[in-house]
Amino acid sequence: MVTEDEVKKRKMRKRNMKLFPFYKKLAWDYIFFYTINFLFLTQVKGINPADVVLIDSFYYLFSFIAQMPATFIIEFLGRRNSIIFANIINCLYMVLIMLSKNLFNLIVAELISSLAFAIKGSAEPGLLNESIPRTKRKSEIFAKINEKGMSSYYIINGISTVIAGFFFEINPYIPILLSFITLIIVTLISNFFIEPVKRNKKKKIKYSQVIDIKNSFRFILKSERIKSLILMAALMTGILNILTTYEISLVEDLNMSATHMGILFAFLGAIATLGTREQSNFHNKFKNKSLTVLGLTIVGTCILSGVSGIIAKKYSIAIILIIIAYLIKYTCEGTYHALIEKYLSNFTNKDIDTKIYTANNCIRSISSAIMGIFASFLLDRMETAYCMITVGVIFTILMLLTSKFMKTRVGLKPEEYPKEEVKYDKLKELV
Repeated sequence: MVTEDEVKKRKMRKRNMKLFPFYKKLAWDYIFFYTINFLFLTQVKGINPADVVLIDSFYYLFSFIAQMPATFIIEFLGRRNSIIFANIINCLYMVLIMLSKNLFNLIVAELISSLAFAIKGSAEPGLLNESIPRTKRKSEIFAKINEKGMSSYYIINGISTVIAGFFFEINPYIPILLSFITLIIVTLISNFFIEPVKRNKKKKIKYSQVIDIKNSFRFILKSERIKSLILMAALMTGILNILTTYEISLVEDLNMSATHMGILFAFLGAIATLGTREQSNFHNKFKNKSLTVLGLTIVGTCILSGVSGIIAKKYSIAIILIIIAYLIKYTCEGTYHALIEKYLSNFTNKDIDTKIYTANNCIRSISSAIMGIFASFLLDRMETAYCMITVGVIFTILMLLTSKFMKTRVGLKPEEYPKEEVKYDKLKELV
């Protein structure tokens, strides 16, 4: 006989698994915002390009600080309510961007945004992970649902980038307003999720919960394979975030208009969708070398873009090489984002999933802040093209060292890991 709790659980799983990709395609990141945000800050708000990179560094510094409060917020509110709260905060962020008058206002805005994404970065995958039934295919189902949302996001973001570029030429505030409206819609959608994990009705964070969080982080810091993945994720996040600004700055140095930028980056977003959809085939081909191959390819495109940017000042035909480099990079980026969440979810259950995502976000944030400050320092002293070459060479060395560290720690057979390493693995729950 099916109990009432089982009926509710089935309803929760059906609702959340069906809604999540629809939600993610609008909520994964800001729509109508990227590409245009660089132009908005430099042309409308009068911020120096190097300071824009520095603002991004403040975001990651704040993200590092926000990880622990985010963990407690999720423990206190639950996954569903935390997602709603984070989306409300994001709405406030967009208002502050529109009203900002100086660098300090923008830094405050980044503080708010960092808290929102610290919460979302742990609560969203945690909600999906706990909404999927226990099965040997749980990892595949997680990746498939996540991939569906990501792919749709890239398409919508691509279309919105073209629209944003067009409206920016009319009034630069219109794309920001459209982004704000989208965030309101996202907040409304998040209300339809059902909390997948029962919580204590007494909404207090007990001392035992604090100890549990402490023990979870201790496990993460001892786990060689999780540390390896998080270390690679930190490098990948760092280079991808630096390139987010450098790529726009490079084409702006070559006098590309906002409309043409919108079209270019919309097309690149569509290409990223292909990478997301092919993540499974890519993993099957390269196995535990997948992240290394992606990382080295991305830093290679960074160097190629920089060299092509120098040549393009004399021979405009070299712009084609820049576009090719961007195409390869965006394909790899789409594949990477799909794979890293899948890999991290392989080691989790409801007791530790949000902690692993939080630890990942925490380390990525502090490393990205440091890398971003360095990238800002370079951009304040050199042309964008030379900065890309410098950053590309440095990250190539770091990627190779990290790959060597990962070689004996990731991709082993379950029986080859110490018992301590696999105590939270999802497949153990199926026994």
